Amino acid sequence: MKVDNALITRSIQQKVSRPELASELGAADWTGIKFNKSGSHLLVTTKKGCALMLDGFNGSVVNAFVGEEIHYNQPLAACFASDDKTVLGGHPDGTISCWDSSDAELIKKLEGHVGRVGCIASNPKYAQLASSCTNTALWLW
Repeated sequence: MKVDNALITRSIQQKVSRPELASELGAADWTGIKFNKSGSHLLVTTKKGCALMLDGFNGSVVNAFVGEEIHYNQPLAACFASDDKTVLGGHPDGTISCWDSSDAELIKKLEGHVGRVGCIASNPKYAQLASSCTNTALWLW
């Protein structure tokens, strides 16, 4: 199954102000892919700092998650939270965005890292989050 690039670009256009940026982000190489806990959705991270939520059965684009600033050639560290209702994304400025997975609205921004958030993971059993940044600091939220 091939995911339609036009649908990816259209989803991203709703999140960014410039159409040419949406095209560029939509064509970015994929760097990671993870299922949510229920297996109904996939979270795809890209080389240019955005993430896509796809339907886990037919591959259609459900949502796009883009930070306030686009950082080229820095993949977004992202995962589903254990509740499957939230997508978490780490950014180069040391913050973590918490987006509602149903509408991609920003719920909260976590601050604390001194450098780029390179890894983020959610504990599947408990409401706990682990993240790390460039100075090897590990945070448990």
